[in-house]
Amino acid sequence: MRATRLLAGGLLLALCQATSLGAQSLQAAHSYDPDLADQFSWPVHADLLPPVGDGRRLHAQMLAYDARLYGTSAVLEYAQMYAQAVDRSAPGYTGFNKFAHDRDLARPGYAPFKTPNADTLYSNAWLDLTKGPMILTVPDTHGTYFTANFLDIFANSSNISARTRGFGPGRYAIVPASWKGTLPAGTQRFTVATPYCWILLRVLAKDLRQPTEARAIQSGFSLQAPPGTSDDREKFPAPGTTTSSSFYRVLDWILRNAGHPDTETALVYRYQALGIGLGPAAIETALNDPDLQAGMLAGFKLAGSTIEDSAALSGYPAGTWKTPADTGAYGYNYVYRAAINTLGTGANVVEENYPFNTFVDADGDPLDGSKHAYRMTFRTPPPAKFFWSVTLYDAATRELSPNPIARYIVNDRTPGIRKAKDGSLTISVQHDQPQAANNWLPSPAGRFYLVIRAQGPEEALLKGQWLPPAVRKEPGL
Repeated sequence: MRATRLLAGGLLLALCQATSLGAQSLQAAHSYDPDLADQFSWPVHADLLPPVGDGRRLHAQMLAYDARLYGTSAVLEYAQMYAQAVDRSAPGYTGFNKFAHDRDLARPGYAPFKTPNADTLYSNAWLDLTKGPMILTVPDTHGTYFTANFLDIFANSSNISARTRGFGPGRYAIVPASWKGTLPAGTQRFTVATPYCWILLRVLAKDLRQPTEARAIQSGFSLQAPPGTSDDREKFPAPGTTTSSSFYRVLDWILRNAGHPDTETALVYRYQALGIGLGPAAIETALNDPDLQAGMLAGFKLAGSTIEDSAALSGYPAGTWKTPADTGAYGYNYVYRAAINTLGTGANVVEENYPFNTFVDADGDPLDGSKHAYRMTFRTPPPAKFFWSVTLYDAATRELSPNPIARYIVNDRTPGIRKAKDGSLTISVQHDQPQAANNWLPSPAGRFYLVIRAQGPEEALLKGQWLPPAVRKEPGL
């Protein structure tokens, strides 16, 4: 095996989060190609396991901790894939290679994933590309924004969208990176990284009360699977994100069936000491070893705490808001990737959707509807080519928060919204209804967070020239 395929991938880059390092760039360490050296040998065989005792447990804990950080995004996506495409008893089952169209906008309790948009209709499809190309037909959307957001199993994002391809129709042959062959006539090739892939389709609902037009556009998107119905795939393990044994069984399946980038070979190679990547029998052997089992459990729990603690730090500071650090394109930043996807899977690249999020107000205090009322004033709206929005989520559930007027979002199409004479827009964010409710975004009687989205960001956003206003406590409350 080539030594260049065993590069660890620069784990220090994962440190470049919104903590003490801020938004500075970290340079890759100096590297070399050992194949250029004369008679350089690079054997590939099982590494040593420390002997029974503390060293063995700590070694397992280190590997399990690292594996959870690395694999969280994939295991979370796998759970969604299993429910929609594998488990015939699941309420939302459709099978592979079929769209499940949500004909209504996301509301409290929305099941497919956390932190959803509230102004686009969603469609979900899980692709199995192991048999050959999948044909995606895109209709003419007549100027209505859409994005078919492709996410590989590790949550890396790419798009066939109004931004990348325009509003017109098209036929695309979706293939994995390793595929070679002849494309069907009349199709354009679109390559994704992994053979198991999620399409998260978003269609803008211009009318939030009755999205009839958006529903019609949804129906124009279709998938055509390659011929042949034989299914010789390995059995899918039951999903599991809350126990160490189920998590690592799923990660093992993913690494063997969906693969990993060449540059991460050295990283995932180490997990084989715990059986991860070697198959079910090797996993069970590790789980029956008392020291390995104890270390895996400890590492799993510690990594879970790290991810939860890091979620509110995701991104770089923009006042009291966080601006994205390339959501949907994570590189080697595994802590960041795990934190973002724990908040909500399906994040897009910033060129498609530029988000800001905040869990705190202008004073740095947690946003809490049981303690304060808030306001935020936009002197100018977020500069977006397609649309912008401000959405509120319950911090405990990471879902839209139920409220008496069923308003979960304020955007450029909110009925009845009022601007000041100077064109500015003030949004009231509070639990109790204010006297003037036109610009009210209801909050729960507890902690919450806010997300600003700019779909199709303008240069002012991409260059950091526009920043959102702080969320301020209402005086006297």
